[in-house]
Amino acid sequence: MSTTLLFCKSKVFTHATTNPADNIPGFLVITKSPEVSNKDSQISWIPENSLQPSQISWLNNQDMNFGKISSPTESTANLPSTTTNSNGATTIPLSILMNFNFQITISSLYSIECRPPSPNGWWYGSTILNLKDNNKIIQTLPILFFHDDICPSTISKKKELNKTFTPFINGGDMYYGAIDFKNSLAKLTDLQRTLVAPTVWLINPTLDDLRNFSPNTSAPDARVEGGDDTTSGSNSFFWNNVKWTVMSQIAEGTNKASSFISGLIRQHPVIKFIDQNKDKIPMDNPYVNSLLQNPKVQEIQEDFDSARIYLAKWALGVKNEAENYQIDESYRRLLMNELNEQDMAGAAAGGNDNFGFEIDMDFKFTDEELNNAIQRNFPLTRNKWDSFFDSQGRISITIDELKDYIVHGGIEINLNDDKNELRKEVWLFLLNVYPWDSSFDERSQIKETLNDSYLHLKTIAINKEYDDMIDATENKYWHDQIFRIEKDVKRNDRNIDIYEYNTIDGLPPSSANVNSDDDNTGESASDENEEGSDHWHIKNPHLLKLKDILITYNNFNPNLGYVQGMTDLLSPIYYIIRDESLTFWCFVNFMERMERNFLRDQSGIRDQMLTLTELCQLMLPKISKHLAKCDSSNLFFCFRMLLVWFKREFKFNDVISIWENFLTDYYCSQFQLFFILAILQKNSQPIIQNLNQFDQVIKYFNDLHDRMDWKDLMVRAELLFIKFKRIMDLSEHQKEQNVMLKGPDPSSSSSSGVSTGLERHRNANASAATNIDELNNESRRAETSNYPCDSKYLQLLLSRTVVIQKEGERTKEAVK
Repeated sequence: MSTTLLFCKSKVFTHATTNPADNIPGFLVITKSPEVSNKDSQISWIPENSLQPSQISWLNNQDMNFGKISSPTESTANLPSTTTNSNGATTIPLSILMNFNFQITISSLYSIECRPPSPNGWWYGSTILNLKDNNKIIQTLPILFFHDDICPSTISKKKELNKTFTPFINGGDMYYGAIDFKNSLAKLTDLQRTLVAPTVWLINPTLDDLRNFSPNTSAPDARVEGGDDTTSGSNSFFWNNVKWTVMSQIAEGTNKASSFISGLIRQHPVIKFIDQNKDKIPMDNPYVNSLLQNPKVQEIQEDFDSARIYLAKWALGVKNEAENYQIDESYRRLLMNELNEQDMAGAAAGGNDNFGFEIDMDFKFTDEELNNAIQRNFPLTRNKWDSFFDSQGRISITIDELKDYIVHGGIEINLNDDKNELRKEVWLFLLNVYPWDSSFDERSQIKETLNDSYLHLKTIAINKEYDDMIDATENKYWHDQIFRIEKDVKRNDRNIDIYEYNTIDGLPPSSANVNSDDDNTGESASDENEEGSDHWHIKNPHLLKLKDILITYNNFNPNLGYVQGMTDLLSPIYYIIRDESLTFWCFVNFMERMERNFLRDQSGIRDQMLTLTELCQLMLPKISKHLAKCDSSNLFFCFRMLLVWFKREFKFNDVISIWENFLTDYYCSQFQLFFILAILQKNSQPIIQNLNQFDQVIKYFNDLHDRMDWKDLMVRAELLFIKFKRIMDLSEHQKEQNVMLKGPDPSSSSSSGVSTGLERHRNANASAATNIDELNNESRRAETSNYPCDSKYLQLLLSRTVVIQKEGERTKEAVK
């Protein structure tokens, strides 16, 4: 079985003692066996004294190859033969690899520390490999020193960089040998630079690791509820207390370090001579020119300039992080003041009228809750996503850990990836097309099976209008459904690139055929969506696929059929997936949770509106009472937000980010209600101070389109949920205490909480009379209940199980 060579660097030393004669040269290599994942690739250090001359020459050639420098011309007759695997990658002979001094897997590393060399060559650049605490194989590893002055690949690359006057590489790092090693690791695993120690890079860190090394700190007046500030039981709080002390010391010492290095270089006799005589000796003096052109003098000057640039960039980075910290700190205080203001308002008004339950005026979020909600600086990257999978393609971390990245960082947007490949992979899991515990092979089989199933369903649906076996009434209904679908598809998101042009390839029409009458003439949204201009044929391939998917779904779920608004839900999914078959099954699974929004009797959307009303009364009593005075207590202005999940309120790309937060069900399956609650909370003051009529409220919320910051609202929604859960737990506790003191409340036995709520939501075929009776019973229970925990609607908000409510059987008399 062949082992692939992924990286090789020569002249990497271990310094056994302070005596240079005891330094041991060797090769640092990264290798990978075919049966393991990238994160289990092996890092090995092979000393030169354990190798044959031919093996050393072979590794030297590989060092030059990986440095992307042409190999030196030399005879290769006595070198080990270079073989490649089926992918064209170089394989390393086992006879070489078995001579390693130490060998570890990348996954066993916690971090690496890359220390740059002295600008004037007084010390070498080095790398320290820090193992995870739970690794018992090797306790300590030697520090690896990169002797760049004798490493052929590093010397060659430095020459190339000097030709372009670029002493830096990769966004500001001064180039030296360890940079090549770090960059190779970054291709195989998630490598994250820490901000409190810029030379330290975390290897495949958890989100908690990233938070612990984040520059954000807790607010001075934020305390941990129910515990001592100094004994909160987490290492993250230790870092929160010390990390910015370290950063401030670095910033303070930057000027000193710059002056120190400047002084050292200026003490060199040559530099001192030039400085002392630069005003006395003309610059056209041959002796001075000869001196300045001396390679040693130029090297000293280049080192000095490089050191100054490096320190300047370092200081700028520290300054930017300090400014970001100040912004985050102000934001923290703003959130705490605004969210706690609702408590003060509710308490001043004498508690909550609907529940008779008072919220503690001294409510505080813990430091960890605030930090987790606000810190959203670590998106899910391609390297991080790949690191989650083992060699069989199964996710090797908990699903909650994975979802934590999506909720608190989102999915990284790669500007060079216009097809959203990473987001596509993630959404196929979020929309339950692929099971979370599936392997590569299983997902491949699932994709093939689903594709065959979709093609079969599509064929039946597309040919249905030509079926002579269906009666006239059904045929008329079917043609009406197709007409509705085509009409909505024509108007769908025509400002988005893939939907904009009605050409056979979906691309902008060429100037040669703009005025022609052939089939490729382009028609854009501006001239197609005018009133009464629906009598044109769809040619855009993406719009045609949307149409086919909706027609197929209409036949797949005949009881529901097509309802206006479904195109709004399908469009973002197709935009991400870009595969007709997979998009269809994503949409099928998405509609499992969204079908209740389109029921003919509107019972599903009504239940959500009732839940939102109770939630607003509990969490935002002040604005709830004001909306009641404006005849808006039913929150009718939120109807469209719920129906198509904010598709009309935010920009297209923002909607995608919002949806993937909701689809995680990280906190609960109805988190969209807390997002609306955040909108209400954010806009409470302007509404209370300026609006007093129903039509004013409607117009105000309609005008919020493209004017809201979804990231801020998501932070608020998270904190509101945390607060809500705390209130529900507290009400349950108070209820239990009162029951012990006064005995059980007869009305509480009829209010059964989550299980009853789930049962009711899933009982899709209940009769209208039963629904009315249930509503009457709920009203009577609400009048006698004093605790939020007695509300089945509020209890259901704590569940992460998706609420599913199906349409009843369609009859010929059903109005669509």
